[in-house]
Amino acid sequence: MTLTTVSSLIEGGVRVTRSCQWCKDFGEVDLQRIVLEKGTDYPMLDHLPLCTNGDCKGMIRFQAQRGMRSQWLMTPEGQARFQAHSDWLFQANIIERRRQAQRQRRAAFATSGGDTTSSCITAALP
Repeated sequence: MTLTTVSSLIEGGVRVTRSCQWCKDFGEVDLQRIVLEKGTDYPMLDHLPLCTNGDCKGMIRFQAQRGMRSQWLMTPEGQARFQAHSDWLFQANIIERRRQAQRQRRAAFATSGGDTTSSCITAALP
């Protein structure tokens, strides 16, 4: 049985969970609610929405679980999309951390009265 639509997951008695790659939000998916809102033929394969947990920029993956066995509901194309988003998110996080460090150094420089011998100026980036 291929697990591609909501109806095939319900008929197979498969438990589906969701997991965010960034904030690690995890929970069970209410398939009956999806049927009511989207219909029985709604595709779950390669469905990769953005996380809605606050200001998280992560992407949600769905996982079909049958007992101890589990599988991501993704094709190689979906995995490639997910990986591209993960790479982008990693780079965006590095840039944001560097910007924060630069702001802190500038603020310390301004409060030190422009003293260039201050250790905060010579500190290396994390």
